[in-house]
Amino acid sequence: MKQFFNLLITLLITLFVTGAAHSKIIPIEDFAKKSQFKSAKVSPDGEHIAFTYEDGSEVKLAVMNVVSNKLLTSFDVGNEREVVEFHWVNNERVLMLAGNITGWLDGADKDYRLVAGNIDGTKRIQLWDFQRSWITFISSLKNDNKRILVGKSHWSEKGGMKLHRMDVYTGELLYNSDSPKPVGGPDSVITSIDVDLNEEPRVAVEWDPVDKNNLSDDRYIIHVKDPRGDWTTLDLQVKHDGFPKLKKVGFNIANNKFYFASNHDLDHQGVTGLFELDLKTRRIKFLYRHPDVDIKEDRNGDIEAIYGASGEVIGVISEPGYPEYFYLSDDSVAKEVAFHKALRASFKGQDIIMTNYSSDNNLAMVKAYSDKNLGDFFLFDREANKAKYIASSMPHLKPEQMASVEPFIMSARDGLKMYGQLTIPNGVKPKHLPMVVFPHGGPYGAKDDWGFDWRAQLLANRGYMVLQLNYRGSGGYGEEFESAGSGEWGAKMQDDLTDATLWAIEKGLADKDRVCIHGISYGGYASMQAVVKEPDLYQCSIPEAGPYEIDLQWAKADSFRNNREAGENYKRYSFGSEEGVIKERSPVYHVDKLKAALLIVHGEKDVRVPIDNAYLLEEKLKEAGKEYDTFYREDGHGFQKVEYRIESFEKILDFLEEHIGE
Repeated sequence: MKQFFNLLITLLITLFVTGAAHSKIIPIEDFAKKSQFKSAKVSPDGEHIAFTYEDGSEVKLAVMNVVSNKLLTSFDVGNEREVVEFHWVNNERVLMLAGNITGWLDGADKDYRLVAGNIDGTKRIQLWDFQRSWITFISSLKNDNKRILVGKSHWSEKGGMKLHRMDVYTGELLYNSDSPKPVGGPDSVITSIDVDLNEEPRVAVEWDPVDKNNLSDDRYIIHVKDPRGDWTTLDLQVKHDGFPKLKKVGFNIANNKFYFASNHDLDHQGVTGLFELDLKTRRIKFLYRHPDVDIKEDRNGDIEAIYGASGEVIGVISEPGYPEYFYLSDDSVAKEVAFHKALRASFKGQDIIMTNYSSDNNLAMVKAYSDKNLGDFFLFDREANKAKYIASSMPHLKPEQMASVEPFIMSARDGLKMYGQLTIPNGVKPKHLPMVVFPHGGPYGAKDDWGFDWRAQLLANRGYMVLQLNYRGSGGYGEEFESAGSGEWGAKMQDDLTDATLWAIEKGLADKDRVCIHGISYGGYASMQAVVKEPDLYQCSIPEAGPYEIDLQWAKADSFRNNREAGENYKRYSFGSEEGVIKERSPVYHVDKLKAALLIVHGEKDVRVPIDNAYLLEEKLKEAGKEYDTFYREDGHGFQKVEYRIESFEKILDFLEEHIGE
């Protein structure tokens, strides 16, 4: 740990020396603007690019011509909605999964819709509304321009997922008889079916609850298609109590090996590792595991693996601090691994995501990103060995003017190891800096990753060091770490933030007399809880969109409106069931302890965390004779309107300057 801290100090001093010339004050609006490019994929023929972008309160999909950069069309999916994922189904048509924009694990209805449209904007149709059954995209069926392969499942149908071919122009479904059937108990269901690189169904996963009232006896059964085309089964031997994690990764180029991520081999609910299943011998081989973090997953919970031009697995990523890469070592992937390494090396100081290839495997869609850059998109021509710049997520921000984000490791008071990151202002000596602690929302399963965060960058641009901690309950560090947050909402999870704050002060990085805490959603709760639980630690607090009275939040929020039982289960998971714990962990009842300056920020149209939380907090503050300030606007959960983002940060920066500025 000491060596890691010394390395951190060396890095920070280097930043001071190299960053001194880049401390220009950048307008708030430059940080507050929406992302112009979020994700992109090239068409099979390489002539067009489909991309998502933010516009107002939604995330839309647009299509542009590669040669002319001309925009062909844009698909609107509705207010407060986003294109969650999309696929090219042929050269003229794109498939989109649209859903409501909601928070992590909040239980709110996503109201998914599967939509398709031609790249000229014609023949748009809703293919599926998900109220009848759940549809999962499996493959684009390269040899069939009219249909895709999907998995269909419904709670009332026995057996779980079944394969179907869907017409992308009409939504018509045709049953595919090549679907495995459950072999476990009466409640067993097929949860996933995977096709190989030839788009043949080869591997499926079955979940067998055994006894529905006993979570500890759940098991996975892997279905494997043998050389004769018959489905056979393989029990996954689990060495620990409880249900293991199991996530598909993909196939090798020869289609005789299947890769997956799991923690089934551990004697505890630890982090996931990479495994290889030989489809001929049916033997499972362990390949790789980082000791502290899971194999990296994307925002949808899918493994963020590294794939070759034909879709074959060539490696995986883990992210303890900076991204780390594990590449497969067999000869069949050597060329693709060398290409990926060379491409990474060409983007110095950045990492890359290769989103897809053209059908001839020559054109690769590449996103380069870093802590200073939200993303630049390139179309790389492998034959010509040239990259064509396409667009940037936030082209108005110059990476050389952004602050560096440096990971750190610390131990909580009970010894639990934790990862976090510091965003360090440019051009200042890394010693006794004013600091803003910035806890993430969620809380469970969410995490802060190394990369670009516009709020942290804005604060750093104004001279504040920003500390982000993945406290217990955060995702990405194994089931045990996430479960360590169960019952600890506002308790040990809060203590972790306290310990991180004290760590930065004790190491001489932060000025003990200039510390503020600011967060949104659960982070807003933590910001309020911090200053009533540790009233002498922080000089100010800026809670935004936080739930400050737990029973009120659970009663009025939209999160579990249609499933009260799930809401009560989530409350018990978060707080336990001890009598009096809800009042004890609701900061509105402890404002008499408040010493820090307070700025309450909230959206008046917030249905996730209703503004009634802020109104009740105000009422209790007045009763206690405490001073405070507010910033309310007619917006939702976290300001979506750019003008409100700008106004709120004008207020926040003035507030910070007053209380922890020079």
